[in-house]
Amino acid sequence: AFTNIADTVKKYSDELVERWGKEIDTYLVYAGLFSAILTAFNVESYKLLQPDPGPDQSSAILQHISLQLGSLSFVQPFINSTHPAFRSSGATLITSTAIPRWAVSLNICWFTSLVLSLSSASVGILVKQWLNEFKSGLSVDSEHISKLRQYRLNNLERWHVGSIVNAIP
Repeated sequence: AFTNIADTVKKYSDELVERWGKEIDTYLVYAGLFSAILTAFNVESYKLLQPDPGPDQSSAILQHISLQLGSLSFVQPFINSTHPAFRSSGATLITSTAIPRWAVSLNICWFTSLVLSLSSASVGILVKQWLNEFKSGLSVDSEHISKLRQYRLNNLERWHVGSIVNAIP
């Protein structure tokens, strides 16, 4: 009688752990692909958060030199003197633009999706480790191993591992 019960528990737990393991493997492949695609979108949309650099430094310097050269004048007794160096009147040569609100919202969505995807994969890996730990040391058929298998199966149910597997998006 004990052998029949032990075989039934072994068959049930092995099938259950194998089914959950396959589901987790599928989730991990999907999460990996989804995270890779999201990373590509994040890289491109992150550029939208960088302020517009405006003209580069060399063109700002050339503009400054041109303004100084434009201030040349002829003052007696000197033939070629300049007015004092150019001073901008509060205006800067390089102006930066504000980052659009939609770009910030878009990046929040992309990065949140990536964090959730990677979190889901982490939970999947954790469950996979639990399932591997469940199977370790249960290869021999004996009364002690059967009790250990039932103990571990009860704990998997108590820890709601099945609900966690089903909850992983």
